[in-house]
Amino acid sequence: MTVTRVYIETYGCALNHADSAIMSSVLASRGYTIVDSIEDADVIIINTCTVRLDTEQRMVKRIKEVWRKYGKSKRIVIAGCLAKAQPYLVKRVAPGAVLVSPGNVHRIYLAVESGTELLVEDPLERKRLPPRPWKHGVVAEVVIQEGCLSDCAFCITKFARRYLRSQPIEEIVDYVKKLVEAGVVEIRLTGQDTATYGVDIYGKRMLPKLLEEIASVVESPDGCKAYVRVGMMSPDQALPFWDELLDIMSHPCIFKFLHIPVQSGDDRVLRVMRREYTVDEYRRMVYEARSKLPGVTIATDIIVGHPGEDEEAFENTVRLVEELLFERVHLAQYTPRPRTLAARLPQVPDPVKKERSRRLQRVIEDVGYRVHASYVGANALLVVTEEGSEGTLVARTHNYMQVILPPGSANLGSTIEAKIVGATWYDLRAVPVGMDLGAVSVVEQREHGYCRV
Repeated sequence: MTVTRVYIETYGCALNHADSAIMSSVLASRGYTIVDSIEDADVIIINTCTVRLDTEQRMVKRIKEVWRKYGKSKRIVIAGCLAKAQPYLVKRVAPGAVLVSPGNVHRIYLAVESGTELLVEDPLERKRLPPRPWKHGVVAEVVIQEGCLSDCAFCITKFARRYLRSQPIEEIVDYVKKLVEAGVVEIRLTGQDTATYGVDIYGKRMLPKLLEEIASVVESPDGCKAYVRVGMMSPDQALPFWDELLDIMSHPCIFKFLHIPVQSGDDRVLRVMRREYTVDEYRRMVYEARSKLPGVTIATDIIVGHPGEDEEAFENTVRLVEELLFERVHLAQYTPRPRTLAARLPQVPDPVKKERSRRLQRVIEDVGYRVHASYVGANALLVVTEEGSEGTLVARTHNYMQVILPPGSANLGSTIEAKIVGATWYDLRAVPVGMDLGAVSVVEQREHGYCRV
């Protein structure tokens, strides 16, 4: 089979997107062309997620659609967590698809060239960073580790990314240098649990040291050549070096942003979940972060309806959201996952989960709007990182809040001073300093939220 063009479709977390960058770079370095249209491809790669039941169902439906339409004319490769954790679901709807596990994405060329399935992994082998810089505009994901040291009762991902494997500091730093030289202004350090970085190869947690080394690469006499975002970390894994981490995160080239999933605001539910921290420990981490890093953004994840959650436990979670004023909450209704402990426990009825989810979402939106509204009227230095919908631009503040700019008001990769003129529960709206809001059409103001002041 002669293959020259490859299409990659990616779902799920930042780590999955980073894996797709690795696959794109590996294939491009071997002469393949990565195309944006599935119709133009000789090979189709779907990089899957299976974190929740609804996600699994969406993946299976998409694979079935692709197999029916293209299975006879193109090679279909299914990568990611679904391929590793639940290969039987893939084979049921796409019997001839080639499966590739997350730990084998650096060998994707074998699946593309010869149809070799890559599910077996060597626990001592780690995936390599891309052979050449691979970026999305001026943003790039960099995998620093995968796997974790936790054993959460609800998690199926551990069956797809079982082994803790970190990238050496020198290789990450070298790759970051290449990205900066290629014009990247936002570097997203990703992993399954970034707090565990380094334990497997250095015998201790090395995230602060890694950040120190990267900061020295992206800083310049005039400011910052690029800015660094640190990915999700488990509270219990971050606790041992929390003070040290906060110290290095004060560096001006590191976004003041922490993604630390709490999952529940109730200690009894946390024990059922096998989360190795208490609500008070989590609360102290947040307050200490806000004391040492004024304005720091705290993002979190919450599961509603996990086994063991009664009405009192749910209300404890609601109160924690209202107390800690999270800027961003990723809310999910619990769904049983195969081979997990939580799936074998008595379940919260679906109608109860849905009702609690609606109630908590209203609280999340109210808190989010109050947090964002406090910025309206202020000026902020923004890094313009992405193109948004309908011609708008997406920028980030120093604490990684998402800001929407009017179409054509700035260049990708630029750093501008802007005035915050509007807010929603999800983001901020701004115009560059010196730009009259009247220059934004009435239609754009209404559609993009610039009137909400």
